[in-house]
Amino acid sequence: AFACTSYKPAVAPAGAVKPLFGTNPISFAWPRPGKKPVVYDMATASMAMGEVQVAKREGKQVPPGTGLTIDGQETTDPAKIADGGVLLPFGGYKGSAIAMMVELMAGALIGDNFSYETALKDNNDGGPPSGGEFILAISPEKTSENDWSKHADEFFDKMKSMGNVRLPGERRHKNRQDTGPRNINEELINKIKALG
Repeated sequence: AFACTSYKPAVAPAGAVKPLFGTNPISFAWPRPGKKPVVYDMATASMAMGEVQVAKREGKQVPPGTGLTIDGQETTDPAKIADGGVLLPFGGYKGSAIAMMVELMAGALIGDNFSYETALKDNNDGGPPSGGEFILAISPEKTSENDWSKHADEFFDKMKSMGNVRLPGERRHKNRQDTGPRNINEELINKIKALG
C-alpha cells in the first residue's frame, strides 16, 4: 500500500522562499505473511515540523538545509523556522518534485484541496484541516506470481546482509515490545501536569 496526504503550506518548493507545499508525508507498507510488515512514513520536507518544534523546545540546532527564516535566509535555528519561517524539501529539487507529486495525487487527482487551498479554507480552530488523502492498495496475488512473498524476503535478507542495515519499521516493532520504563523530559511532564 502507498498513501500520501497534503497539509497546510509549510515547505517552499526548490528555488522559492515562501511555502506552497505541506510537509506532504508519504507512507508505504509491504506485507510479510507470518512476519512483521515493512512499514514507513516520512515527510517530504527536510524535517517534520514536529521535529523542528521539539528541537526548538529543547534548545537544539537543526541540520543545514532544514529551513529558512521569515526573510528567506537559510538557518539552523529551529525557532526561526517554526516561528514564521519555512521548511525546505528533503534532497532539494528531488524532494520538491516528490512533494509536488503528493499535492497532485492528494489534491487534483482525487478532486480535493491543494495545501494552499486547505490553508485558505481552514478556520484555524485546531481541528484537522480539509486536505486530501490518496491511498493505493495493490494485491500482490493479482500482480505477481505466487512466490512474491518469498522473493521479497530474499531481497530483504540481501539488504540485511550488507552491514548494519535494518528494515524500515523494525526498530518501531522492537520498541513496542519493550515494557520497561520510559524517560520523558521534565519540561514535557510539567506541561502535561499543568494541563491536568
